[in-house]
Amino acid sequence: MPKKTFLNLEEKKKESIMRSAVNEFSERGFEKANVGNIAKNANISKGSIYQYFNNKKELFFFSVKWSTDFIGKKYGNYFISDNKDINIFDLFYKNSKSLWVQMREERKLIIFVQDVFLGKYKNLTDESMSYMMDILNEYTLKLIQNGKKNGSIRKDIDDNMLSIFITAVSMGFKEHMMRNSRKKGRDIVDEDFEINEKEIKSMIELLKNGMGEK
Repeated sequence: MPKKTFLNLEEKKKESIMRSAVNEFSERGFEKANVGNIAKNANISKGSIYQYFNNKKELFFFSVKWSTDFIGKKYGNYFISDNKDINIFDLFYKNSKSLWVQMREERKLIIFVQDVFLGKYKNLTDESMSYMMDILNEYTLKLIQNGKKNGSIRKDIDDNMLSIFITAVSMGFKEHMMRNSRKKGRDIVDEDFEINEKEIKSMIELLKNGMGEK
């Protein structure tokens, strides 16, 4: 994790550093990524990076954590609603197309997280995934709790068991879509929504049938 000197920076500067790091790791991979380039593109000195992080590996892991958290905070409201009249599964489908388009604004972050998920960074994958899953589980549990409150999700199953189910289904589905896109030489974020719409609807129906309130 970063040092206090980084955590005490203003948010705009932290974001600039993290976006520069993500771009460098995405373009050059971990081994060839250059800390000097990251510093230069963030308009800070190379020495400052080491005032914020102990080493490049720590910077990489925090880049994974930061990217996942940033995406979750920016787009989480597409799936979580306090409106008791909205079924969360209907909300999923209703917002899936607009979310698909909106996420192109963060194309580089999406592709970085996608590459981590698909194992591009090899021996760093397991630890990277643990950071990602901690954040995803937090959002998943919040979604489940909201769904139970508005009657969308069945109350007879423990939250953690439901979280395991929804995570397994959604992560497997995402991997399926990502690998299909890569086979075509594309990234999932660049695909037209309509290409995947039928499968997205099927996935939502699977979740609804498995954990939805009858």
